[in-house]
Amino acid sequence: MSFIDLELDLELLQTLAENEFIDATEIQQQAIPAIMEGVDLLACAATGSGKTLAFVLPALQHLLDQQDKPLDAPRIVILTPTRELANQILHVIKKQTALTDIRSAMLVGGVPYGNQQKELSEGVDILVATPGRLLEMDAKGWLDLSVVQMLIIDEADRMLDMGFIGDIRKIADLTPITRQTLMFSATLEGGQVEALAQDLLNNESRSLTLAPPRGVAGNIQQTVYLADNDDHKQALLKSLISRSEIKQALVFVASRKQVDTWVQFIRRLGIMCDGLHGELPQGERTTRLKRMRRGRLKVIVATDVAARGLDLLEISHVINLHLPRRGDIYVHRAGRSGRDGGQGFAWSLVDSNDWLNLGRIERYTGQKIAQATIDGLEPKRVMPKEVKKTKPKKKKTAAAKKSAKSKTKKKR
Repeated sequence: MSFIDLELDLELLQTLAENEFIDATEIQQQAIPAIMEGVDLLACAATGSGKTLAFVLPALQHLLDQQDKPLDAPRIVILTPTRELANQILHVIKKQTALTDIRSAMLVGGVPYGNQQKELSEGVDILVATPGRLLEMDAKGWLDLSVVQMLIIDEADRMLDMGFIGDIRKIADLTPITRQTLMFSATLEGGQVEALAQDLLNNESRSLTLAPPRGVAGNIQQTVYLADNDDHKQALLKSLISRSEIKQALVFVASRKQVDTWVQFIRRLGIMCDGLHGELPQGERTTRLKRMRRGRLKVIVATDVAARGLDLLEISHVINLHLPRRGDIYVHRAGRSGRDGGQGFAWSLVDSNDWLNLGRIERYTGQKIAQATIDGLEPKRVMPKEVKKTKPKKKKTAAAKKSAKSKTKKKR
């Protein structure tokens, strides 16, 4: 289906065409008409499926349909879990409103209050924000949410993981009860997102679930390389990261300290590389991402702060130096490659510390990940087949130990 078939105004269609967006993705085909009808919506779609345009386009169309004089207070509010994602959404909005007079702004932490307060005072139609900073601006009296017509919660599952559920409820209470509410999530795992949706969405809401949220997209080839130890892992990475087919790569590690260690290792190979983690100042994080987008970096080593929301189109490969404990995080990491349906690769270097995590991931996704070796770098240790099926033993509580002793005495 073409975007032309979705009854969007010419200003939006022309900008889409200029940016070479012609055909709508499945989530866009289903979500845009529903949102334009004015219904509340809970949508579950895989990472990289095009959900940003799925809510941005109908939100902009809603503003274009209104004949009233623009208000100084925001009519559309989009909540995101991270500053990077907020910046990407704002970038999409700015592109799509180039031929309109729609005003947009962003409220995120790590940025001086003054500039953001100035933007709000000049009037804004659509506001992209992280929950914490939005509530801070409201508490200072610099933000009016009384005329919000549409509240959009992006990456709802990630919001809940990061502990934003209380902030989301507060923000919803600050907006009119007549608002239209949209929630987008990559997974409905655990039921928390659906429980929040029951509280925030009205009784006429719709639910869309596209693509199995647990699985890695079919255009991403997954491979495991077994490693004996850190030295072996370094040798494997050296061989893999030097391959000519890699356009750009995201290398995932478990901690900030590991980011610095592996950045230095990759730089010694003569590869332009930098790191990304949550404790970097916002300005520095933005600078590094810009360098990646401009092709001045080939590799970014990152913690899971980069696993969600980063839309780096040239990322062809994701390399896991350390596997996450949770399957959904692995899926989101892998989804950083193969954007817009292109071929992607997710390579995992797995030592004995990650054997159990690999089992968890395969059970979560329902996908067996193929193992491969590199000539001359074959592992000496073989992963036992039963390890991936073994669940960690639960530690006995003091009460349980006491009860066990009591039973032993009775037997005697």
